[in-house]
Amino acid sequence: MPKDNRLYIWASDTARNSNACSYYRITAPFEAMENLGLCHRYIDTGERSRYDLRSMIQADVCQFYSLGGEYTLHQIESLKAINPAVRPQGDPTFPPVCVYDLDDNTDFVHPMNHTFVSLGVRTYPDARLLRPGEQLEVEWPDGTRETMWEDQFSENDGAVFDIERNLHQMKTRHQIIRACHGMTVSTPDLASYIKEVVGQPSVYVFPNSINMKDYESFNVVRDDPDEIRIFWQGSMSHWVDWYPLRDAIKTVAQKYPKVKWVMWGSWFGWVHEVIPDDRVEHYGWTEYAAYKLRRGLMNIDINLCPLAKNSFNRCKSAIKWYEASIWKNPEATLASNVHPYNLEMVDGVNGMLYSTPEEFVQKLSALIENAELRKKLGENARKWVLENRTVEKTVPGLHEYFQELKLEQRAKLKPKVVVSTTADLKKLLSAPR
Repeated sequence: MPKDNRLYIWASDTARNSNACSYYRITAPFEAMENLGLCHRYIDTGERSRYDLRSMIQADVCQFYSLGGEYTLHQIESLKAINPAVRPQGDPTFPPVCVYDLDDNTDFVHPMNHTFVSLGVRTYPDARLLRPGEQLEVEWPDGTRETMWEDQFSENDGAVFDIERNLHQMKTRHQIIRACHGMTVSTPDLASYIKEVVGQPSVYVFPNSINMKDYESFNVVRDDPDEIRIFWQGSMSHWVDWYPLRDAIKTVAQKYPKVKWVMWGSWFGWVHEVIPDDRVEHYGWTEYAAYKLRRGLMNIDINLCPLAKNSFNRCKSAIKWYEASIWKNPEATLASNVHPYNLEMVDGVNGMLYSTPEEFVQKLSALIENAELRKKLGENARKWVLENRTVEKTVPGLHEYFQELKLEQRAKLKPKVVVSTTADLKKLLSAPR
C-alpha cells in the first residue's frame, strides 16, 4: 500500500448499460473514496486489454462485482498464486487482495426477474432446487397454473433457460466467493447467508449509499395544488409484491379522488380495473443516466415500498426509501413490515410500516389526509439517511475493511523474491554467454 494510506483499487464493471447496481456498488463508493483521498481507482469494463491486466496485478485491492464463471475463478486463483517480492530499495510488494461484491441473493432469483434465464435454480414460492429437465409452474390468484420456464426451451434476451448450466454456475459462484480474501454485501441478511450457507467467513456490510451531489431537487409547480401524488416503481418481478394490494388500492382510489397514482417501470393490467385511467401517470423505464434527474422531477408526496416476504426480497436493501428521503421536500414512505425496511425504518417516526392490506389502507389514508404527518416522517427520514447512508459516512468503513484485509495478507505472506531493476536486467542481457 502507498505510504499515504491510499489504496490502488481495481474494480470490475462489465454491465452493458449503466444501471443502479453498478452505480451503487462501484461508481458511487469508489468515486467518493477517491475524492476523500483514500484511493486511486481503475474501473475495468471487461475489454481485457493489457491495461486492465496490468492494473489488476498492480492493485492493492481487486473487487469483483457479481461476476461468475470459470474465467473469474481462474483470475482470482492466479492472483492469489503471485508471490510477494522485495524491491531493491527494500520495500515489500504484495499481490492484490480479492474481494467479491454482491447486493442481491442471486441464489434465489424470482422467476419473473429477467435474469432467471441465466441464474434461476429454484421453484417459487417453496424455493426447492430445480432438477434438469423440469418445468417451473406458477399458480395465479384465480387458481390457474402456467408454465413460466421450461428447461432447454424457454428463452429470454437471446439466452436459453438451462437448469444444469445454472446449477453449475451457482456452484462456481460459491467457489469464487470462498476463494476471495473477503466479501462485501449490501445488507446484514445477505451477509448472514454468505457466511452460513456459502462459507465465506470474512463479510463486510457496505450499504448502498447516497451521493448527494448526484441528486438535484426541483421546485415543480402543480396544476392542482390539492392533488396528492403517490409513487411506486418496479419491474415485472415486483408483481408478487404489488398484486396482493389490489383490493386495498381500489379502496383508497375510491375514497380519495384527488390522489394521482404515479407508476414508473412495468405496467400491470389489473391497475386499469382498480384505478380510473385519468388518475394514473405511467412512465416506462428510462436510461439510468437520466434516472436521478427524472426521479427528482416526479414531485411525489408519498412513496410506496411493498415487498413480499421471501428469501430473495429479504436480502434486498432499502434504497427506494433512501432515494425518496433525500430531496429538499422529502417524501413520506409507506413500506412493508419486512426486512430490509423494518431494520431501519421506525414506524411512525421516519416512515410507516404495514403488515396487512387493511393496515395498508389505514396508514395510507392517514398519510393522504395529514400533510403535517407526511412532513414529519419525510424530514425524519432525510435526517436518518444523511446521518447513516451517505457516501461520506459509509465509505471510510469500506476503506478500513480493505486495509484490514491487506494487513492480514501481509501477516501471512513473507516476501522472498527480490525484484530486479532495469539496470540489473540490462547488465544481465549484456553479460557474455
